[in-house]
Amino acid sequence: MMQTLEAIAKRKSTRDFDPDKAVPEEIIDTIVKAGCQAPIGANKRDSLHLTVCRNKEILNEINQSTAAAMKMETPRDFFYGAPAVIIVSASEKQMAPGIEYANAACVIENMLIAATDAGVDNIYLWGGIQALAKNADMCGKLGIPEGFRPVSAAAIGYSKSGSAEPRELSVSLAVNYID
Repeated sequence: MMQTLEAIAKRKSTRDFDPDKAVPEEIIDTIVKAGCQAPIGANKRDSLHLTVCRNKEILNEINQSTAAAMKMETPRDFFYGAPAVIIVSASEKQMAPGIEYANAACVIENMLIAATDAGVDNIYLWGGIQALAKNADMCGKLGIPEGFRPVSAAAIGYSKSGSAEPRELSVSLAVNYID
């Protein structure tokens, strides 16, 4: 196991998953558990729902329906070939506007770091998930509870080109300190 800062430094977005190399179920369970430890606004844990999809046919169907909804002439793989996708859905009843995105981001970040720690490559997904949220039939196939809608997702698997090498932690955003 890595140290936390090592996992943060090594994590990168993967866009070339090997669709035939499955992530073991016990590792997926650990990744999901890590997501469940994320801070949630007002600790309203019943405001989120996770869906783990490892069904290639359903992932392909999501890709096709999402591409159609986005009026794309050529369908694309929104999951980059990942063998597993963990969708974070939020209740339509939220305590503050937009907090579902902050809560989902915390859950996904925990999952991405846990995945990296376990040697599993990953990527945060948002764009195609917004189109999925408008597809009631597909949400039904995924077992997303009534009154919830997908807001973000994490794709996990193993990169065809190999995992990332650790980077040096550095400040890459604008920061000011007030003493």
